[in-house]
Amino acid sequence: MLHWAGMLILGGFAARTAQSEQKNEATFAGLTEKDHVDIDKPCADIIQMAYQLGHDYESRHGGCCRCTVAALQKAIGFVPGDRGLFRAASCLDGGATPNGIQNCGAFTGAGMFIGWTCGLETFGNTGLSHRLMREVFQRFQQEYGSVLCKDVRERAGRDCPEVVGRAARWTAEVLLRQFAKAGPEQHL
Repeated sequence: MLHWAGMLILGGFAARTAQSEQKNEATFAGLTEKDHVDIDKPCADIIQMAYQLGHDYESRHGGCCRCTVAALQKAIGFVPGDRGLFRAASCLDGGATPNGIQNCGAFTGAGMFIGWTCGLETFGNTGLSHRLMREVFQRFQQEYGSVLCKDVRERAGRDCPEVVGRAARWTAEVLLRQFAKAGPEQHL
């Protein structure tokens, strides 16, 4: 009897916790072209933090996609973190294939975070998220000549922590340029 009562109590607690988490996460509907946010530290500090966290997470844990997402979630304070986004990124490293012939996971993580930041919850114009993602794509193209995992790894000398750090940096730069209300000393 006590076993069943305990299970009911724990089940109710878990359901309330899940509902609370969903409610908190559901309150972020994303940012639009018209949105600008105040930031509490210099852009350069946020960008450096994104780079350093991405590099460190990949060095310690591996998983370029989730490490990129985690670094951006921690560094970009005006975008709430989402555990579901991190979880969804967990299988997308290494091009999400055993042979690395698909997109680099760090590039994919950047896209996931941009989509979370300014994507839509319904069908509509996705021009902003596409424009910002193209800016990250151009940085990958300039640096690595490709966004394909095998090509990026080869050009980076298999230094995935550096790739993740750069992807997080480039994504932070793009998002801050678009959304941060920055004083003259903070312009990128």
